[in-house]
Amino acid sequence: MKKIYPILVFLSLFSAFACNSPKQNTTEDTDKLFTTFEDNFLDAYWKQHPSSSIFVGYGKYYDALVIPDSASFAQSNAFSQLWIDSLNKFDIQKLSDNNKISLNIIKNQLESDIWYNSTFKVQEWDASIFNIAGECDYIINQPYAPLDERLKTLSKHIESADAYYKAALAGLREPTKEHMEMAILQNQGGVSVFGASLTDSINASGLTADEKNALSQNIVKATKAMTDYVDALKSIVADKNYTFRNFRIGKAMFAEKFKYDLATDFTPEQVYEKAKADKDYFHAKMISIANGLWSKYYPSQSKPKDSLQLIQLVLDKIQLQHAKPEHFFDSLTNQVYRLKAFIIEKNLFDFDTIAPPIKVRIMPAYARGFSVASAEFTPPYQKSGTTFYNIDDLTLYSPEKAESVLKEYNNYASQLLSIHEAVPGHCLQGIYNNKKSPDVVRAVFQNGAMIEGWAVYAEAMMLENGWGNQSPEMELVHDKLKLRELANVIIDYDLQCLDKPKEDLIHLMVNECFQTNAQAEEKYHRATVSQVQLCSYYAGSTAIQALREDYKKKMGDKYSLKEFHETFLSFGSSPVKYIRERMLQ
Repeated sequence: MKKIYPILVFLSLFSAFACNSPKQNTTEDTDKLFTTFEDNFLDAYWKQHPSSSIFVGYGKYYDALVIPDSASFAQSNAFSQLWIDSLNKFDIQKLSDNNKISLNIIKNQLESDIWYNSTFKVQEWDASIFNIAGECDYIINQPYAPLDERLKTLSKHIESADAYYKAALAGLREPTKEHMEMAILQNQGGVSVFGASLTDSINASGLTADEKNALSQNIVKATKAMTDYVDALKSIVADKNYTFRNFRIGKAMFAEKFKYDLATDFTPEQVYEKAKADKDYFHAKMISIANGLWSKYYPSQSKPKDSLQLIQLVLDKIQLQHAKPEHFFDSLTNQVYRLKAFIIEKNLFDFDTIAPPIKVRIMPAYARGFSVASAEFTPPYQKSGTTFYNIDDLTLYSPEKAESVLKEYNNYASQLLSIHEAVPGHCLQGIYNNKKSPDVVRAVFQNGAMIEGWAVYAEAMMLENGWGNQSPEMELVHDKLKLRELANVIIDYDLQCLDKPKEDLIHLMVNECFQTNAQAEEKYHRATVSQVQLCSYYAGSTAIQALREDYKKKMGDKYSLKEFHETFLSFGSSPVKYIRERMLQ
């Protein structure tokens, strides 16, 4: 009965809602009805997905931890179908333009949830999706409530950790080795969430002795549950007779995931073919720049006949200009301050960029193993808080790996990295998303192509407005990063859909897109443990750039870059195709 009860509640809620609804005669009536629907839906959704509610800052259900067994996945599907049926009762033509966008976003999210559970069945093969460290970190460190309240919530949240990890392990049917290895790395790192800093917080709290004791016991149990999960995965990985699933998902699954994850008008094949064509364009552009720089770096040496070798040799000299591993973090921190000042000077945004709540920090252990740097947003429901720019600690790398990474993120490329991840890329876009989005739906169900596309767009936009002082080195490095963006699409599709071998993809990245061996290996790893996400950068940036050009034509003499940015970002993290419809109507 307990497993059915939540669905019965939602059915009863919807029946009462439908019976008492005003007749949908006008846009105003329908919008009022939809607003009520949306409020009820979101609360129900976060109750159904309490761990997801933590990352968006919806505080009602932080203490719950859903056990990932077959019953909970079936319940999730029933929940999603119920609300899809409810959405279908609306006459979308009688909704305002803003609510049309929200309805489509909600429907895509629910359909995606069903697809992930029932068709993709990610819970059966991706061991890395099971990790409580990130949500525990949010509960502990985000200032949504007083410390004592957060610690009490944490205690309740983790008391079922043992059942959670046992169900996760039992549900793995034919896991991939690659995802298991990542799950091992991230859960091992995740244990640090329960380390000395948390102990200090507990000791300094106002919890009673009984409450402290209960929390400490739950921490011990949660730590053991994570460790046992890691040990079980290690045992499977070490079994030479174990048959692992191929990490490649194939064309059909890739197309479906592309549709749900990116919500774009493009097909994977269209994006793939355009990326290959653009690769030739940037090669030609880079040859011209490299020719101009050759005498600066090789004054007494003849140019090679191979044009790609010419580019690589110039890049080799530029890539030697980089920070030391121990100075990398400080270097990127200083860049954030400079970027803020530049944005203010150039008047590119209305948002108060003097002291936005962005904190640069060392990458948390539970998030390591995926990228050198990342953005971590303030949860949308949490209107105050910290948006993090996470940077990996390169002093933990081997000397060889650190040197290779630093060449990739040299003095020029690291600036573009900070533009992409921090200002005015992900971090600033995330702040806009929370502060200015007209509808919380857009803030909580974020479109990956819009988000990554914006960050890539920001790189080119900043150079257009004078960042880097029109340095040919900066331009060449930026074009190299554009090739990386294109390579993302190509290797993602080649690997997941065309089954091309690793050596071909490494060759493309190193010899045609000028990436270091370390970067190529890291990107290959990303392509094995993710699908479609690597396409989001190019699909999104291409769409945003096209929209800007069309919007400029529409506005004529009234066009301003700042106004374009403000208008575009006002729609939150919506799919670009929906933003385009609104801005060009």
